Amino acid sequence: MVRNISKYTVLALVQVLVLLIAPVAATGPTTGPQSPQQRTLSNSADPADSIYVMENGDAVLAYNNSNSGNGTMEFGANVTSGLVHILATDETESDMDAAASLVMTPDGYSGNGSLTANRPDSISDLTLDVNSKQNEQTSTGDLSLDATFDSGSSLSMLNSVNTEGHVTVTADSFSTKGSGTVSSAMAAGADKKLKYDLRETENGFVLKGTQSGAISPYMSSSWDSRENAKEHLKSQYASVATQNGGSATVTIDSYEYDESGVKPTLDIQYHVEFTGLKDAIAQSIAQSLKSSQQVSLSDEEIDSLSEDIKKMRIDHVTFGLNQHDGTMKLSWDVEVDNYDSAALAALEVAGNTNASSMNGQNIDRMKKTLEAQQAANLEQTVEWSAEATHPSSETTTVTAEVHYDSKNWKEYVQELKDRDIELGRSSVTLHAESNGDEVTARGSVEMKQKEMLSKVTDSMLSSFGSSKATSGGTELVKAFRSSDFQSARMDVDVESGTVTLEGGAKFDNMTAFADVLGDSYGDTEVASIVGRTNNDTTTTYVRVTGLVDENATKEDVRALAVANADTEIHMPGEWDREFPSMDTEDAATYLGVQQANGKETKSASESGQPGFGVGIAVVALAGVALLARRD
Repeated sequence: MVRNISKYTVLALVQVLVLLIAPVAATGPTTGPQSPQQRTLSNSADPADSIYVMENGDAVLAYNNSNSGNGTMEFGANVTSGLVHILATDETESDMDAAASLVMTPDGYSGNGSLTANRPDSISDLTLDVNSKQNEQTSTGDLSLDATFDSGSSLSMLNSVNTEGHVTVTADSFSTKGSGTVSSAMAAGADKKLKYDLRETENGFVLKGTQSGAISPYMSSSWDSRENAKEHLKSQYASVATQNGGSATVTIDSYEYDESGVKPTLDIQYHVEFTGLKDAIAQSIAQSLKSSQQVSLSDEEIDSLSEDIKKMRIDHVTFGLNQHDGTMKLSWDVEVDNYDSAALAALEVAGNTNASSMNGQNIDRMKKTLEAQQAANLEQTVEWSAEATHPSSETTTVTAEVHYDSKNWKEYVQELKDRDIELGRSSVTLHAESNGDEVTARGSVEMKQKEMLSKVTDSMLSSFGSSKATSGGTELVKAFRSSDFQSARMDVDVESGTVTLEGGAKFDNMTAFADVLGDSYGDTEVASIVGRTNNDTTTTYVRVTGLVDENATKEDVRALAVANADTEIHMPGEWDREFPSMDTEDAATYLGVQQANGKETKSASESGQPGFGVGIAVVALAGVALLARRD
């Protein structure tokens, strides 16, 4: 059930934005979006198809790419106004109609969408609803599914499958109880019953076991007498206790063995008493910590942590299995208490371990979160029920419900605030249903938290460390953080075989990316990038500042990393043309932002200032950095 939307969900949405609004790779133009693995930084420049050198040594690098389809694309950015904009269209063979929109700010994102498509042949009926909400007052979530599938289902050998249960978690306890049933169309092995019940006592643990039913002839020698059965059980349980520094005593309470049938049958009840196990495990952990050179805790602190571990209590763990006439029933019931001290002890060890992958800030936040849960007596519960039936050889029906709820959530949020932790608000809605020969769906998502993207980038920088392997990503994230990102928007529309994409972004300091981006163009200073599609060719123009000295020759230009023997070089006085620029007014209107410098001209000539910027590549590069750590 969706409740908290993690930073990796944020990065996934960033990836969607990057893949759709960034047709320019970090090292050169492409004819379409690239994967994050393809879109990487490199010091090796991509030679331009043409270079236009200006009198002051600035230049425009032109890259031509052939388009395999009928798509068109216009993209660009203005470094002065910090605006990025793209408009692209393409054809699709899909008969789906869809529309989606996403808006992102430094404090979060929101989006919505809908689609209508032909109903797949494998689905004859479908209704799906998902609703999740988290704010200062409450945290809840619900999912319901009712579907009917046609033949070909993996359930063809089963009559039915069902399960129900719940999980409840507090700051110091975990409990779950549930059951499940699997009914097969044919017998699934011999009848048998198993039941295990483990409980903690003052002296240790007691495990009660029950087993009845047929056994394999290969195992008959282990069960064919009371003495052999006891030795077999001792070999199972005593060895486990001994390996962990404890001991175990096995007692058989009842025993019956019958080998008169086709297979021997066993009916046995026993209990096993474990002693010294918890103390031995806690002592073993303490000894390992004391002998480790990576842990910077005193012996007294470690002994205290060991005592915290021993406070954890396994109230009970039960499991049952009953198999009869092709039907197997499962049940379980678990409760573990007083693990809060053990959890804090684990965090204390992690915070004092040199090789720990967790930084101090994250550990401190986790401690405060656990303390807030304790203070508020927060309780979270997930309940579920699901059933799949196979009423005929051609039909499978599935129904399911999942519900998440919380108690004392408002108090928990306040306890977090008292510890300087702000919990964001989020919501997710989704409804999908079949309607005749079509399937329709609509949904929305929202995540809001103060300075959310700033926290994400800070976390990325902390996780990168100082390794040379991540130095490029570190510099890129630093540049993105310094770019003063303001907003981004993306809209996608699919209708009548045509896909239309419009996207944009606003930065207040695009120059933060100058050094990072310049490495991809022969260590030059990139001033701007713009692209246009004309017939079957998309041309990307990259303007660089100070490519050569004012008195440079054509040979000087060809010797640069951005040129090769095939590059057409146009020196000052040899060309007279204008280069396209983005319409900043349209971009500002689309994003709903104000322009600080008024309207821009529609083109830039040799003597003019560049009317387009590094924005498209900036967004792509920033996306690479943010996505590099997504698990």
